[in-house]
Amino acid sequence: MRLTTGRRGIPVVLVWLALATTGTAQEAAGTAQASGVEDEIAMSGWTNATELSVVRTQGNAATQTFGFKNTLRRNWSAARLRLRVDGVRARTAGDRILVVEPGRRFPPGDRPTDVETDVARTGGAPDVEQYFVEGRAELTISDRFFWNAGVSWDRNHDAGIRNRYVSFGGIGNVWADGNDLSFSTGYGFSYTARAETEPDPAKDNRFGGIRVDSDFHQRFGAGLELDSDAALNMNLLSASDYSLNVTNAVGVAINDHLSLRVSLQHLYEHRPALEDTAIVAHVALLDPDGVPGSGDELFETVATGGATIRLGTGQIRKAGLDAIFRTALVIRF
Repeated sequence: MRLTTGRRGIPVVLVWLALATTGTAQEAAGTAQASGVEDEIAMSGWTNATELSVVRTQGNAATQTFGFKNTLRRNWSAARLRLRVDGVRARTAGDRILVVEPGRRFPPGDRPTDVETDVARTGGAPDVEQYFVEGRAELTISDRFFWNAGVSWDRNHDAGIRNRYVSFGGIGNVWADGNDLSFSTGYGFSYTARAETEPDPAKDNRFGGIRVDSDFHQRFGAGLELDSDAALNMNLLSASDYSLNVTNAVGVAINDHLSLRVSLQHLYEHRPALEDTAIVAHVALLDPDGVPGSGDELFETVATGGATIRLGTGQIRKAGLDAIFRTALVIRF
């Protein structure tokens, strides 16, 4: 994965510089306090949770599916950092074929006979390819309010999104902040730069927008956790151009560092990307005079059956909703 710099990279650099400056300034302030006062900067330090899911088959069906999600956090007394990396990739091998041994020669138009062949597979392409990266910082204003800023990048070839960069900033509310229950919401402005697999004159490639998000976590006893997070990004100049990312998950602890997690993610595009598709007609042959070859024959389109004729290509919009169901092993440290 490669992220380019330039104008779109300026917000990324500024955000991370701001994060580094915030952390350094707070650590310096803590060091300068009088003796006898605890250093309030490092309250819980670094935490990390990694989700892994792998499915692989061989034989008649050769498939491979890999899911990866990692959430890295750093908490201080008045600031928080979070880095999320999320990816799903599925690949299916091509059909099995017989390949003629190398070195055989034959004239064009002829078919060689009595040849030796080997079994091989045609080249396959990724069936699913989705990636998401987000960096986010929060700075406490009071017990109930905070500033937030961040950047994200995502790719979803099936949904027609080649690259989408979003930088955002605003304020948020803390509604609950305990070990067993935490809930916060954020809202502010965003700037989006995107490139889709098919150009769409009805959509802006770059636009300013409004972003709303939420983060919910609840623990039941020592073994059960519920998580839910959502993010809405909407074009300010076109309210029908918005996207929504919602994930709900349930985790069951095995021990202090391992747990099993089941999650359901919904990715919604209210104005999906375009895709090229074939225009086909199912037709039946009509012969009014019953004399073949008399020149009055016509094709009539039918709902089913008949012959299939390809009439070219057209464009339609992709499905607006993608759902991803995962079961994964979570490693925490």
